[in-house]
Amino acid sequence: MKPNCRRICDLLTQYADGTLATAERAEVQHHLDACPPCRRMASQQCGARQVLRACAARLRSEPVPADLRSRCEALSCASTLSRRGLRGLVVPLSIAATLIVLTGLLFSAITRRSEALLAAQLTADHVKCFVFFRPDTSQRMDAARAQQLLATRFGLDVHVPPSSDKAAVDLLGARQCLYADGRVAHLMYESNGHDVSLFILEGEVRPSAELNALGHHTRIWSRGGNTFVLVSPSAEEQVASAVSYVQQEAR
Repeated sequence: MKPNCRRICDLLTQYADGTLATAERAEVQHHLDACPPCRRMASQQCGARQVLRACAARLRSEPVPADLRSRCEALSCASTLSRRGLRGLVVPLSIAATLIVLTGLLFSAITRRSEALLAAQLTADHVKCFVFFRPDTSQRMDAARAQQLLATRFGLDVHVPPSSDKAAVDLLGARQCLYADGRVAHLMYESNGHDVSLFILEGEVRPSAELNALGHHTRIWSRGGNTFVLVSPSAEEQVASAVSYVQQEAR
């Protein structure tokens, strides 16, 4: 990533929230006008914020889950003890860490209640990973090697659908992404020049859903005690066989 792109990416959250100063917002907009990868990232950030705002009003009227409340209270007590017992940099670092965890817990609770938000989050990860961590498209990745990589490096025990000439789909890479307060396996595919992602949420069962998120088509289903999220382009004609194949092979 170019240094200037890295600086712009650091500002995208504030850009999406509309909290940047006028000069910085103008700088970001000028960069986005000339940089398609950063422009796509900005689009995903803004789209995700819109989904969060749409869910916010409904969530305010719903009670906070008891387990989430108890975990937040425990973290708050731990932060208070840290402030009393530590000095210097340790105190702000402890507070910052607590805020990060609290935010993650809240996002976890929200995401579990909304398939739309899950789709938005993982679609944003799909775009981010292909923009910044795109594997070498000239070489396929062996499915067995991908499974071993996920198991040894990340402790994820998942089945990886292999490449298929018949379905016109190539397995490019396997990663771990953060999801709520856990981890998710991210399998990266290419079909007829289009990016396709399969996310696997181990040990989680969700209702099936099919929806559009941030300009992509998202399918959610559960099988064998795991949940699968398949992200593909909104216009699926050129990847239809790949989507059908990956969905069938995922288990």
